[in-house]
Amino acid sequence: MRLDEIRDLIINSDRERDWHDVAVGSYFKDVPDVDEDTFEWHGSLIVYKPDVDLTIQWGMRARQHLSKVTDAKSLWERRGAFPDPSVSVVHADVFWAGSLIDRVYVVHVDGGRAILPLGDRKALNLDPDAPRPQDIEWEYSASGWETGLARLLDGDRDFERYFDQLGIVVRD
Repeated sequence: MRLDEIRDLIINSDRERDWHDVAVGSYFKDVPDVDEDTFEWHGSLIVYKPDVDLTIQWGMRARQHLSKVTDAKSLWERRGAFPDPSVSVVHADVFWAGSLIDRVYVVHVDGGRAILPLGDRKALNLDPDAPRPQDIEWEYSASGWETGLARLLDGDRDFERYFDQLGIVVRD
């Protein structure tokens, strides 16, 4: 099976009907961080019922600069005003027959009440040949794949409300 076929299968599946949540078990672990003497692991695992070779794990905290992101406003400026401003950027890993085949960053927002795609942001009113504007206008976007995966992992708890609040544009 090709990667694009697996991605399509995932984003067109239904969490309740097509996926089995594994409550406990051994999850994928990252290599230790020798500087901090720690290691990270996933806290959630789902298995695709029609073909158990396909699994998704998520919850392992992102490293490098993304591990320092703890507030929604640091990602989405004024749009990230949630009742609980805490966020956590984590890996969502797709496995096929036990092999890691894809990795996407997702964000637990509003104290874990929703999962959204991290995506990208682009300044709309920055011109390198002009003075810097007082207020920068940002466009936040995510691919259809990133959005579909985040929606699946969120389980549609309140995905659309959070997604719409941030004004994320789906691109492909």
